[in-house]
Amino acid sequence: MPEVPTSDLAGLQTTLHRAVTAPRPDTWGPAGALLAPSPMSPERRLSLYARGYRARLLDSLRHEYPALSALMGPTVFDLFAEGYIEACPPASPSLHDLGARFPAWLEETQPAGTEQDAVEALPAQLARLERAWSGALRSRGPEGLAPPPADLLLHPAGRLRLPATTVLLRLDFDFAPLLAAVADGDAPPTPEARPTLVAIARGDYRVRLHTLGPGRFAWLQALGPDGASAQAAAAVAADAEDPGRLLADLILWLPMAIQAGLVVAD
Repeated sequence: MPEVPTSDLAGLQTTLHRAVTAPRPDTWGPAGALLAPSPMSPERRLSLYARGYRARLLDSLRHEYPALSALMGPTVFDLFAEGYIEACPPASPSLHDLGARFPAWLEETQPAGTEQDAVEALPAQLARLERAWSGALRSRGPEGLAPPPADLLLHPAGRLRLPATTVLLRLDFDFAPLLAAVADGDAPPTPEARPTLVAIARGDYRVRLHTLGPGRFAWLQALGPDGASAQAAAAVAADAEDPGRLLADLILWLPMAIQAGLVVAD
């Protein structure tokens, strides 16, 4: 049996962490040597703890990705979640950090070169959307900030920016009906496959999904976390078929974007 460095706290934590996240005989042996004597075998005790710990991790992923869980069904979702936990065990005390790599892991493990590439990409894209949603809930948002003037777009020196609670996503599916159905407790519909531009944003402490047209999406993208609103509008308009119409649309839409928390004053 490998010797366990009992004087090294980090070593103890690593040994026990490995035993509960990857419960196998080769991990139970070193961890069992750390346990106090008991009528129950070390393997049995570690097995019980590992099952409870992994159940808590699974529950955390289900809560962070409710739409994906509803669409896949609990059995299939748990199979993916267990594979993810095995491949990417938690490395932080925060359960929020647990699911950070789940979208990337789904993308990395999806079958490649099939005739249904678009369908295979659906879980990873939905996971990206839900991860952005949970991030918007936790990040510092626009609440409490003085709203910028609605005509700021007309001022060359006016500056707007995207808050940390606004995330722009280019998706291959329209997930809005699915998210609405899951929120209402209804059966999840299959998302329609079509290019969709969206923004996740929080306003008045509520996170919402906003489906955007190309012009509005491009302006928000050009604006970024620290941009000049008029310059961003001019840059986007330069590539538009009808610059005047696009600028008019942005001017009329800006008050609603401010109210929704999509943008804040710098």
